[in-house]
Amino acid sequence: MFVHAPSGVFTTEARTRVAAELTDLGMACERLTDTPAIRSGVWVIFAEHEPDAVFSGGEVASRPIIALLINAIKGGLDDPAKKRLIEEGTAILGKHAAIGEGKVPAYVAVQEIAEINWGMYGKQADLSAMREPEWKAG
Repeated sequence: MFVHAPSGVFTTEARTRVAAELTDLGMACERLTDTPAIRSGVWVIFAEHEPDAVFSGGEVASRPIIALLINAIKGGLDDPAKKRLIEEGTAILGKHAAIGEGKVPAYVAVQEIAEINWGMYGKQADLSAMREPEWKAG
């Protein structure tokens, strides 16, 4: 998962909380086995941008805008899980971001990638194996 936001929207503590909550949410939505090995494969990467590098309607955004880009293995998310990721992911961002009151100015995009096009730890991803309790990284 990639979280893009203007600099200063998330403190170090807030990033830690967002990463933990998004990891829990992603694992639940993909129905992955909750083991240290599986958790280590759920990455949340923050990219901060200068406030004058974020635009809305062709102009510098008047308030912080956040983008959450989620890559998931194709077939790992059904429609209700995607809806949950969008709704709860937005709520997680809003809870921890320094953005003021009102609607959370965020968009969430879920991109599904075929297993054959996804590698982890030097091997092709296997969603069914990641749903089994004995799965181990590497």
